Amino acid sequence: MSGQSLSNAPYGIDPGHCEVERWARMRTPLAIIVFALVLGSALLGFLGGGAPGVKAYASPAAHATLEYQSILRSGNWFETVLTVSPKADVKDLVVAIDQPLWRGMSIDTIAPDAESAEALDGTYSYHFGEVKAGEIFNLKFDGQIQPRSLRGLSGNIAIDDGERELMSIPVAITILP
Repeated sequence: MSGQSLSNAPYGIDPGHCEVERWARMRTPLAIIVFALVLGSALLGFLGGGAPGVKAYASPAAHATLEYQSILRSGNWFETVLTVSPKADVKDLVVAIDQPLWRGMSIDTIAPDAESAEALDGTYSYHFGEVKAGEIFNLKFDGQIQPRSLRGLSGNIAIDDGERELMSIPVAITILP
């Protein structure tokens, strides 16, 4: 910049302000790359949201599918659907969820309502009564993630006939802020 035009500059502007730093030209492309990475990660579902995953499980005693989101955002609502089809008549279908899996969550709705529920030995157990062989039992629960820091939650969802285990489903959830 010439001395003539700098003499007309506002008060407090000197020649040092007009010099271009060595890496100044990289600021804009770098900002675009960082923005594109964050936006691309969000659009691809790496930051939560998106359609829930559906996983199928089978054991000698039952078939089950679990529809849930493995990445959740803190403070957001979520929905999980468990579908169970026993291969033999079940006298008392019990769904037992490990307590650590629901740590920091508020479970607002469980449908259908259980005949009875208990929280013993580190699990929440819901008793739904008799289910015939080949019938399809759907369990839906809705909740909200309580705001906390980054964390991973893991545990099992056990499907039992009273005291006899039909199958156990491992579940892992990542909580992002």
